[in-house]
Amino acid sequence: MKQITIKERDQIQPLLQQLDNKLWVYYFPVILSSELIYMDNIDNSTILLSKEEGNWNMVVQPLGDSSNGTLEKIFNYLRELNGNNEGALFNCTASFVENLDPDLYSIKVECGDYIYRKDEQVSLTGKKFSEIRNHINFFKKHYNYTVGPYSADDYNECFELFNGWKAKKEANIPVKDEHIAQLFQNLCMFPDMFGISIRVDGKIAGFSLGGLLAENEAICIIRKTDRQYNGLSEFIDSEFYKCVPENVNLVNDGDDLNSESLRNYKMKWHPAQVRKYYTVQQLN
Repeated sequence: MKQITIKERDQIQPLLQQLDNKLWVYYFPVILSSELIYMDNIDNSTILLSKEEGNWNMVVQPLGDSSNGTLEKIFNYLRELNGNNEGALFNCTASFVENLDPDLYSIKVECGDYIYRKDEQVSLTGKKFSEIRNHINFFKKHYNYTVGPYSADDYNECFELFNGWKAKKEANIPVKDEHIAQLFQNLCMFPDMFGISIRVDGKIAGFSLGGLLAENEAICIIRKTDRQYNGLSEFIDSEFYKCVPENVNLVNDGDDLNSESLRNYKMKWHPAQVRKYYTVQQLN
């Protein structure tokens, strides 16, 4: 077992690319952003592990061979590491769990990633997007803004904006996406990343960054805005879709963190689908 670093990208990324219906977390820089992720090999399968609350779990389903024999060995390995039967496989796809025997494994839906059609989000035509268009028009009318591609020169201001957002959120509830701070350290390392920054009166007011999950599918990795500007959230989302590579058809915007307000926001953009992901444990 060894901790993964950027050096393992060429080994892990091709294995992630082989998976169908990829999840948001299957983008290597997102995995790398977690502080302590380890890798090991069982038979012909690469496994990625982390330790939370005293137990080792897999952060994604097995990469490579996931036959019943290999899966049994993986759970035996988790049992040896933990000294109990609590080890789990997180972030498993529907195509993976549909081949599992429900008499042998506990399969639980955790949440779902919101998947959007790029062409719909760029055009925003029709009555169903009228509310979003109204927010965008308000922002464009009332603020002196500029939109540009994200660059390393924006990093310090974006990080300051993120920390201000985090401090305000933590005053009310715990922040669930603290991995974002670690992710910032890797944002400019990968050539398949893209994004925008928005300034109001010359000052960074928001940024949104993405990357390629597959040849025709992207993810929005992170977006943060200064909430004092009404309509900025809708405006930055609409502008982000315009910078997505031309060959991309779908964009995975991640889950809703079980937040009702975030769920409502994502739903008003009318996702093409909600791609469920699952947690798997071996039954005793």
